Amino acid sequence: MSLANKYPDEEVLCVPTKHLYYELGRWRGLKMPTPDVWQTVAKHSIFKPREVVESDSCFKQLISYTLFLSQNKIFVMKRLSTQSEDRLHDLLSVGVGGHVNPVDDISWPNKRSVADVKAIVGLNTIREIREEVIFAGNPSLSVIGFINDDGNDVGKVHLGVVSVVQLNSPILAVKESDKMLGGWVDLTKIGNLDSFESWSSLILEKVI
Repeated sequence: MSLANKYPDEEVLCVPTKHLYYELGRWRGLKMPTPDVWQTVAKHSIFKPREVVESDSCFKQLISYTLFLSQNKIFVMKRLSTQSEDRLHDLLSVGVGGHVNPVDDISWPNKRSVADVKAIVGLNTIREIREEVIFAGNPSLSVIGFINDDGNDVGKVHLGVVSVVQLNSPILAVKESDKMLGGWVDLTKIGNLDSFESWSSLILEKVI
């Protein structure tokens, strides 16, 4: 299947890699969401067809990546072979998320303000959460950083915006159980698990 058929007409928010690294330097792991990071992302962001940038390391596609925590537990998922991203099949993940698409009420890229990019990322994050998992109430998001890793083919073309949702009770279910399995794991025992995707491994180094 060609990329054009796999991602028909999907526009995704990207940042040219050269601008990102020129202004912020190269990094691997979780970078704090400081104003200079948001300003760089906002200034250089542009929507591009996903079929064009999916394998182009000249651009970093922004990905919302949300963790769920509750009572010293973290929600861990396993990506099954039925998922569309075959480079992540059978790996464990602590992040729910996906690409950042245009929002009708926010003009882009004509107006590249930090407030706008935060709003676009936030709305896409909530949409992805609602598509992937089920839980009571409305998610209260807290952005904890930007995750980057050029050490693999997926990381070379993506930049994660990492958020945390704190739930009062560990009650959460995966919607598409044919594509992903999930369950709560005590943070003190997370080290007993292996085969995490790279972003999850790097984030867990900071979380636990």
